[in-house]
Amino acid sequence: MRDTEFITGLRKEPYSIQSEEFEEKVLLDHVSIENYDLLIGHNLAKRVLAKIIELQSVTLAMQDVSILECDLADPNIMGKIGKVYTELYSINGLWLTGVSKIAHLLNDRLFAILNLDISNHFGLLEGDTGLVRWLTITRQNAQEVTQDFHDRGLPGSPEQYLSEKLGYTSYGYEKSLIKFIDEYFWLRFGDNLPVPPRWVPPVDTRED
Repeated sequence: MRDTEFITGLRKEPYSIQSEEFEEKVLLDHVSIENYDLLIGHNLAKRVLAKIIELQSVTLAMQDVSILECDLADPNIMGKIGKVYTELYSINGLWLTGVSKIAHLLNDRLFAILNLDISNHFGLLEGDTGLVRWLTITRQNAQEVTQDFHDRGLPGSPEQYLSEKLGYTSYGYEKSLIKFIDEYFWLRFGDNLPVPPRWVPPVDTRED
């Protein structure tokens, strides 16, 4: 996500992205596909790019939609979200995690990343029912984090605060709230790490 020029081009002008660059930055670095026969022999980069171009009218229509305000009961919105996931999933060689990672690049404030560990933890089913439940879980967590953040009287937003404190802002970009939630789920339910880690010292609330 640090390469903001590439991300902007992928979202607004995907037809201008070269398949070689897409393969390196998305399929190899981001999705981490290691099957070179799939990459080269099946022209995976070109096929995924072609699908993104095909979906551009849908993704552009939702470019200002975030998980916080998204009405998951609206069949029009859910139809568009479902179309993005379904069309990407139809590409031979892309699995659950890869599909959700690519969708996330197209709108990192709306499309939530999902892997098998998280899917198994929450007991998600395949298909539209599982998709709605996953987005509902993500939105609930995003809303709770945002509400808690504002209740504490902190300025800005959770993603702005975390991006600055963790050094992302100094590199010229800001991680989305969805991405921070994904990393929390990944550490908690993928790697089974305690959150917060046991080595984090307790906060000293004593007055000086």
